[in-house]
Amino acid sequence: MVEDFSEMRGDGGRVVSRTQDSSVGAAPSAPARNAGTATGLRPLRVRVDSGLSLSASEVPPKVLEGLLSALSLPNPAYWKLVRLKKRPGDEPQSLYFLKQLGREIRLPRGAIHVLRKVTQEAGLALAFEDVRALPVERLPSMPTVPLRDYQADAVERLVKATQGTAVLPCGAGKSVLAVGAMARLRTPTLVLVHTVDLAEQWREHIRAHLGLEAGLVGAGEEAVRAVTVAVVQSITRWKDAKLDAFLSRFGLLVLDEAHHIAASAFHRIVDRCPARYRLGLTATPEREDGLTPLLRFFLGAPLAVVKHGDLVARGVLVVPEVRVVETAFEYPYVGSADYAPMLGALVEDKARNDLVLGAVAREAWAGHLCLVLTGRVDHCELLAQRLSATGIPAAALTSAVPREERKALLDKARAGRVRVLVATSLADEGLDLPRLSRVFVTYPGRAKGRTVQRLGRLMRPHPEKKSAVLIDFLDRKVPLLRRHHVKRREQYATVLGVASAANAH
Repeated sequence: MVEDFSEMRGDGGRVVSRTQDSSVGAAPSAPARNAGTATGLRPLRVRVDSGLSLSASEVPPKVLEGLLSALSLPNPAYWKLVRLKKRPGDEPQSLYFLKQLGREIRLPRGAIHVLRKVTQEAGLALAFEDVRALPVERLPSMPTVPLRDYQADAVERLVKATQGTAVLPCGAGKSVLAVGAMARLRTPTLVLVHTVDLAEQWREHIRAHLGLEAGLVGAGEEAVRAVTVAVVQSITRWKDAKLDAFLSRFGLLVLDEAHHIAASAFHRIVDRCPARYRLGLTATPEREDGLTPLLRFFLGAPLAVVKHGDLVARGVLVVPEVRVVETAFEYPYVGSADYAPMLGALVEDKARNDLVLGAVAREAWAGHLCLVLTGRVDHCELLAQRLSATGIPAAALTSAVPREERKALLDKARAGRVRVLVATSLADEGLDLPRLSRVFVTYPGRAKGRTVQRLGRLMRPHPEKKSAVLIDFLDRKVPLLRRHHVKRREQYATVLGVASAANAH
């Protein structure tokens, strides 16, 4: 079901809504004003801008109670402290996404489905006043962006529903979908990302598909244009007046890696942006901390949900093989206090590093573009240095590498002039390297989203890619690390749709 505001008219913005979900393609439901008239109550007025605003004096206590219940979630930080048997202190037990500011009650804009459900149950109708931003300025005519059917469907749903999330696997073309939406809507657009590297990739996509030079806010720059890419961590430091003036310029907001919406810095920005259209993009909507509902609270219902299997069957994605290489690493792990020292010992273990380097070197000499993933900058540098010393073109890709140098490294990798990139979590999301054919997981972990993203790095097709393989290093002699590997293996199997996704070596 796609929840939208399509019943709002352009004649002053006021109209009594229908209380049933407004689904794309669904027959209109009976007007909710009948329910309001039957009970003798006036429609509940809702102002729609960056969020949903109601007058506190008009909201019945039962409705307020229902909204508060529906818009509260267990606080993962609180419950983590409880599990660790630590004092929660001032950490709240629940997180509330309904605010009462003086005489006004504010809800996230994507929570229209919650408001409709609660008011329908109370027999109330809704009357909207739509003041969302849609700048008079139009983008110039642009080239037609070729879209696959699921991308085109998502764009058309966005046009009608005005907000929502596209859930597409890595390599399915989320950025192409977004530039297609820009071309279709022709309204000033803000793309929010969480790293400068992603910002540069987006600017390249916009340049290649639309012929536009996008502005950049981040990395010390504040170049604002009709299409602007902004790093969230940069604009979140701005004072409210400057931030609001900036956000009011755009008619379309695109949030890349939208699962980050759970972070306060992200949902604060989205919640202040009055753009008429909102589009979230993610390959991994499910969050292990229980905050998955925030995607819908702030961005609306899914516009498209596409599975890996569907795209593999259509030849859009490559099917990677997963191989397991066992190490001889041992550590007397007892409890959580041992975790950091154990990881330190793991990255310094010579025999383990030799095993990793040998596996990477064999694939690199065979002509594959390799991505080696670890969790430590010093480990990245060590592995890259030792590979380079053997004559393999290798480089560390970490936040310690200057921005322009990182961009140059990625360009060299795309051109085949670098054979191995050794990266930290910087490469876990949004890395656009279709040529990539080997990924090495050398560092422990079990986070579902990260595991899926790593596998997805291999699934983009490329004319020179004859096979795609993920090589996972299993530290079987450490029970905790063995359990982490079992979790990863389960996730590989889920993505690939097979009972067992890994072959041991």
